[in-house]
Amino acid sequence: MSNISHIRLTSAEIAIMWSQYQSDSLAKCVLKYFLAKVEDEEIRPLLDFALSLSQNHVAWIRSTYQNEEFASPVGFTNEDVNTNAEKLFDDIFTLHYLNNMSRVGLAAYGLALSTASRQDIREFYIQTLHESIELNERVVKLMLEKGIYARSPYIPANKHVEFAKQQAFLGNVFKESRPLTAVEIMHVFMNIQTNIMGKAMITGFWQTASSPDIRSHFLRGKEIAQKHIEIFTKRLEADDLTGGSSMEPLITTVSQSPFSEKLMLFHISALIQMGIGNYGVAISTSQCYDLAIDYTRLMAEIALYAEDGANLMIKYGWLEEPPQAVDRQMLVENQNMEIFS
Repeated sequence: MSNISHIRLTSAEIAIMWSQYQSDSLAKCVLKYFLAKVEDEEIRPLLDFALSLSQNHVAWIRSTYQNEEFASPVGFTNEDVNTNAEKLFDDIFTLHYLNNMSRVGLAAYGLALSTASRQDIREFYIQTLHESIELNERVVKLMLEKGIYARSPYIPANKHVEFAKQQAFLGNVFKESRPLTAVEIMHVFMNIQTNIMGKAMITGFWQTASSPDIRSHFLRGKEIAQKHIEIFTKRLEADDLTGGSSMEPLITTVSQSPFSEKLMLFHISALIQMGIGNYGVAISTSQCYDLAIDYTRLMAEIALYAEDGANLMIKYGWLEEPPQAVDRQMLVENQNMEIFS
């Protein structure tokens, strides 16, 4: 990669690397545990590949931060995972997890590339994008071979182009909605899938967490995810389309947690952030008024749930603050205190 370290990092570049350090250091812990427990020899190479990517990303970001004399984030370490714990997730779940991980990477690295300007940072995110494409391609191929890939619903091919003739096309909160468009189906289906994935993961965390308040938080998240799944599934079923099946059968019955509660809380918070982003994109592409209202109120619900999770992390001293702008008012106040002390 190009050596142009004399050019300062922008706030955007600092932000995307800090966020990636958090997510990749978490992924290292999760993938190490999955690798220690996997029995399916077709899935093992994919876990190996994904782990190597996360390890390389963390090392590169740490080195870049050090070169810029920035404090390296704490993120997550070997203290946050117990690879000797019993198997909590079935191998098929780990494949679904990798699929979700690769899709998140494609979106995150695309955004990172579009906001970065320094050449070495851009080259890094071009590389990570290619890596995520390769991971996604390998994972989807294996899922298709195993018959477990959830395809978006099929709809008949259009024979004619139609133009909206009435405002009713945009929907009405008080009347029965028109059939969903293909774009709306895509987003509703995707949001069902991400909630199914999140509900399964939070179920595993709920049954293994030891702190009563954290366990209660996970239970509430599980119930919220189920509610969202039911609302979105109802929208598809109204048009004789299907949504997807539960992943809870892929969670074992063990009660010993392989992960720290810090990691589990952060992981659920990260899934919520992704969900809020997905809902926001769905709102922007929906031409159905009542569907947009559903997304808006559900997004507000999970935002409040995310705040409660953040408060728990603050309570236990686990919420790592990202780099921030300078509070110059505070600098002045501190200087005045020194003068008059």
